[in-house]
Amino acid sequence: MNIKNRFSASLALAAALALPILTNGCSSDSPLSQNGLCCTDFKIGADLSGVDFGVDASIKGQFTAFAQASADLSATATGALGDVTSACRAIAQAGGANTDKDDEAATKSEQDRVGFWCDLAVARITATVKASGSLKIDVQAPQCEASVSASAKCSANCNVSGGCDVKAKPPTCEGGKMEISCSGGCTAEAGASVTCEGGCTGTCEGSCSAEGGVSVDCEGKCEGTCEAGGSANGSGVQADGSCKGKCNGTCTASATAPKVECKGTCKGSCSAKCEAKAGASVKCDGKCDAKAEPISCKGGTLKASCDVDAKCDANCNASAQAKAECTPPRVDIVFTGNATAEVNAVIDALKFNLPNIFLVVKARGQAFVDLTATVAGNADAVFEPGNLSVKGAACLGAIVPAIVKAGTDMGATFKAAGKVSASVGG
Repeated sequence: MNIKNRFSASLALAAALALPILTNGCSSDSPLSQNGLCCTDFKIGADLSGVDFGVDASIKGQFTAFAQASADLSATATGALGDVTSACRAIAQAGGANTDKDDEAATKSEQDRVGFWCDLAVARITATVKASGSLKIDVQAPQCEASVSASAKCSANCNVSGGCDVKAKPPTCEGGKMEISCSGGCTAEAGASVTCEGGCTGTCEGSCSAEGGVSVDCEGKCEGTCEAGGSANGSGVQADGSCKGKCNGTCTASATAPKVECKGTCKGSCSAKCEAKAGASVKCDGKCDAKAEPISCKGGTLKASCDVDAKCDANCNASAQAKAECTPPRVDIVFTGNATAEVNAVIDALKFNLPNIFLVVKARGQAFVDLTATVAGNADAVFEPGNLSVKGAACLGAIVPAIVKAGTDMGATFKAAGKVSASVGG
């Protein structure tokens, strides 16, 4: 989707009028800046909640939400573009190949460069790994968590009353699970396991931290002291560095370890009930039997429920999605065939770099490109000539190119990363 088509003619005209100002000596100490003729307050990735863009009070919340969403989407798109470009370059040059391509890549635009390196990465995978055997990829889905408080703070500025009570009107998490802070016990729906950070009355899958001087049963990685279990004395540290015994610290169980009761604090998945200890709250994604407060939307799309302007609310949601904390997926690779030194070099490069590529493909992807289009389409809500000061118009001229670039950057990144993903069957 070409997001430039989502702008109205009036907005495009405003951007065209403001852009010459932006390129004519707009530094913080410039006379133009001091007279409000250029915008130095709009910064990619910055917190703009306290910025005065010099617009009429009737559109102040709208304008700030539009600016914040554009800044956040731009920062995420720029980061993804850089990460995927670096990942594809590393794969393309694994084992010393394509080292003569750096000068050629330097002549290209950022958007062309990501495609250039990812095409070379696909060619490298095909010429080495696929030519020598078969590749099996297992990708654990990446998890992204969008902050409820950040979205609510933005939404509160969308109306004159300045209110957005997420406790009274809880938001929803479409396609994912809402993580909450629960002051009592938290149980999973329909008897499934519950994501838990607290006490677990059943078995814990993830990490278990010892409490009150009592060590925890451990078969995996121990961050602390590992002792032999049962009546045996001495260390429980195995030849590979893992622990099998008792851990005085935090134990992260191995994938093959049997599930055990966590006599401490569980951080992961609990098979029964996640309970608060000593008056503290727990973090979970199940049903709370006491006071609950939404924290973040995990693996889905955050939808606020505050009664505010629809376009302003959409911009706030876009901002929250852009700032979501994403954990790169775990990628397991199994190669069957003639494992030469060259093949192993490429496989090692894949193990290290595929997580950043799959993060874009599986967690950001087309949905992120569509977010930029939505924000761009909402821009007409802040284009009110009578309500824009000279500074407001100048800032609008800075924001417009930023959101357009964010969409095209992410579009190019998603396309390039998708080629690599398809080449390995991810």
